[in-house]
Amino acid sequence: MKRAHTDEEIIQAASQKSKTEVAGTDDKIDIAVDLDDSHGVCHTYVVTYKKEGDQWSPAQVSELSSL
Repeated sequence: MKRAHTDEEIIQAASQKSKTEVAGTDDKIDIAVDLDDSHGVCHTYVVTYKKEGDQWSPAQVSELSSL
């Protein structure tokens, strides 16, 4: 099934959240974002980030729900 938002849109929204305030392991964190589609349906996505050196890089994008 096609998602309502692209990975780039989801990652951009997640990248605006502070990674230091999110619970996770030393090298992996999950950041949840809610985005509304053109029909007013809210979609919840999770971006998993992995730490590479001093940088966090998105490793996976998953959709949890749509309401």
